[in-house]
Amino acid sequence: MKLTDMATKDAPALNKNRPLLDALDLMEKQGLESICVSDDGKIVGVLSCADILTKIGTQRLRAVSPGSLYISGFMSNFQAVVSNDTPVRKAAKLMLELNADLLPMFYGDMFLGVVYRSNMAKVVQERTEAVSQLVRRKFPSVRSSDRVIHARKLILESGSHLIPVMNDDGRYLGAVTRGDLLKALIDFHMYVPEKYQKARIRQLSISNVMRADYPSIGEGATLGEATRKILENRCPGVVVVNGLVPVGILSTDEILTFIVSTFPEEQ
Repeated sequence: MKLTDMATKDAPALNKNRPLLDALDLMEKQGLESICVSDDGKIVGVLSCADILTKIGTQRLRAVSPGSLYISGFMSNFQAVVSNDTPVRKAAKLMLELNADLLPMFYGDMFLGVVYRSNMAKVVQERTEAVSQLVRRKFPSVRSSDRVIHARKLILESGSHLIPVMNDDGRYLGAVTRGDLLKALIDFHMYVPEKYQKARIRQLSISNVMRADYPSIGEGATLGEATRKILENRCPGVVVVNGLVPVGILSTDEILTFIVSTFPEEQ
């Protein structure tokens, strides 16, 4: 399969002068961690959950209502682009190296579409390799009683897309993603007056924002089964469990790594 056949041709994009809340609403509805940003009808950059999450907790923005923030203050330039003849393997490698959620596709100056991580994942949804061979065994985790600001720090420092949530006995309770943490912090800044934020942010715990129904899968599953679960749930990865105990993560990072290691150079 060629990269141009995988790209999303009608990918959503918002003007850089639109409110940030519009972008967050669109990203949540479409299950995206990043969207393209336009200016004067041209695609000029990207807005990602990671970029917003990095800035939204800073001291400078605490006094600013999220409703008065704009995309232009959080967007970034594309670190790389692909063309209609870029090999699939090269695109996967770029995504890994840049920790990019999407790559814009151009033919010269003509915008052709976007390659998301979910587009890349579709090429392995029939693979039968065991999850146990591909799972990432070292991963950050949190307890349900931990603070959201602690999880934010962990997820940004580790570059992870999700963090499993466990109880004190190490049993799986659910997970939080970048998007979950971002939504919680945006809501907090919107509805808690500034003079109370410093004290109350310490009371905002993972139990308030975690997803108890976050997808998990057993070690005996195949890569294809895990990938289909990721695509069906529009999530960045699944938690791999042995019984009730999380033993690893299989995210789009592991899928991209598999593509890089198994696809030939020309594909």
